Amino acid sequence: MDGKREFPLSEEELEYLKELASGDESLASLFSRPERPPGRRPVIRLSTTEAEQIRDHLTTRLAMVGFDKDYSPNAQGQLLEELIDRFYIR
Repeated sequence: MDGKREFPLSEEELEYLKELASGDESLASLFSRPERPPGRRPVIRLSTTEAEQIRDHLTTRLAMVGFDKDYSPNAQGQLLEELIDRFYIR
């Protein structure tokens, strides 16, 4: 085993992550070639360090754009929260 874990994503999540990472080469490379098992959602394989890097980036983005004027998560914030949870490694 190469020490990496699989993280399944929807097409929408994958496209959002690619767009979000487009200005950061190190992040963009993590989403550039997802595995696409037949009949399953796209999967990216990440080390613990890579998953933490993504979570840090998503958390920063959540603080910037993820809440409405009442500090409730907006649609983008909800997606970001789901992705932050998805990349958590216990």
